[in-house]
Amino acid sequence: MAVPNGAVPGGGPGAPKESGSPPAPSGKKELKIVIVGDGGCGKTSLLMVYAKGAFPEKYAPSVFEKYTTSITVGSKEVILNLYDTAGQEDYDRLRPLSYQNTNMVLICYDVMNPTSYDNVLIKWYPEVSHFCRGVPLILIGCKTDLRKDKEHLRKLMSSEQEPITYNQVKMIAFKSSVLSQVLPGALILLFPQEIVDIYESSFLRKSVSMA
Repeated sequence: MAVPNGAVPGGGPGAPKESGSPPAPSGKKELKIVIVGDGGCGKTSLLMVYAKGAFPEKYAPSVFEKYTTSITVGSKEVILNLYDTAGQEDYDRLRPLSYQNTNMVLICYDVMNPTSYDNVLIKWYPEVSHFCRGVPLILIGCKTDLRKDKEHLRKLMSSEQEPITYNQVKMIAFKSSVLSQVLPGALILLFPQEIVDIYESSFLRKSVSMA
C-alpha cells in the first residue's frame, strides 16, 4: 500500500508553470498527474481527499491548482505533483498548457450525471489522447456515495435517467483502446482510496523500477 507522506497546496488562477516547479530531491522519483473532467464532477474533491485526507467543506470551481504530496512505494519515496484543471469551456485554450511533461492523466466523471459520463468520449478522451500521446489514462467515477441518496435518485428518475452503471463504464473500454489498456479486462468505478492501489500496481512500481 502506498503511504501518503504529506501534501503542499500550490498554484492558483492561471495555468501552472512547469518552469517554477523545483526538481525532485536526489534519489527520488517525481511524477506529474493531471486530473480532468467536467466542472462539478467531483475531481477537485477526489484530489483533496488524496492530497490532504479530507473532503472540501464547500464547493468552489477550480481554475488551475497544483498539490504536491509524496508516497512510499516499496522502499522508495515518490513525489506526486497533482494538477487540478478547470473543466469549463472558458478554459479550453488554457488547459492544454497543463499537459506538458505529464506522466499520468485521471479522467473523471460524475456517476450521477449522465452528461458528465458522455463527455468522457465526446470531449475528454479526444483532448487528452491528442495532447498526451502514450500517457497512461485512468477513468474514475466520482460521487459514488450519492448512488444511495434518495433525493439525487429522485431527481434523476424525474428526468428519466439513472446513475451510470458498471456495464456503461465497460463500454468506454471497448471504444477506447488506451483506456482499456490501463486497466486490463474492464474499467471499474473507483473510490478515492483505490487510486492508491492502482498507482502501485499499474504504474508507479513500473516507473520506480525503471529509475
